[in-house]
Amino acid sequence: MSRKEAYIVKAQAKIDELVAKLDQLKAKAQGEIADQKLKSHEKIAELESKIKDAKAHLSEITDTAGDAWENLKDKFDHLADDIGGSFKRFFGKDKQDNHPKDAGPEDEKL
Repeated sequence: MSRKEAYIVKAQAKIDELVAKLDQLKAKAQGEIADQKLKSHEKIAELESKIKDAKAHLSEITDTAGDAWENLKDKFDHLADDIGGSFKRFFGKDKQDNHPKDAGPEDEKL
């Protein structure tokens, strides 16, 4: 085998090694994407549940006669603040990583 042929064999082995490493990186990235997607779905379900609770409480306030609704107001405000905090925690990472000056759902008062 000539020096050129030996070099080509060695270079091809290096390329094969790099391709294998790239495939490992792709597989790892796919796993991380799947994990993040699962976490996102869990957080979305949590937010949906909290919003459902807030809607039910608002309905209770709506159906309350006279000034009795004042007694329910604090609980609704607490629920709304909790939901706003959940949005901040959930979207905070994406906001910091991608668009630190953009306004998002966490900037809105519920």
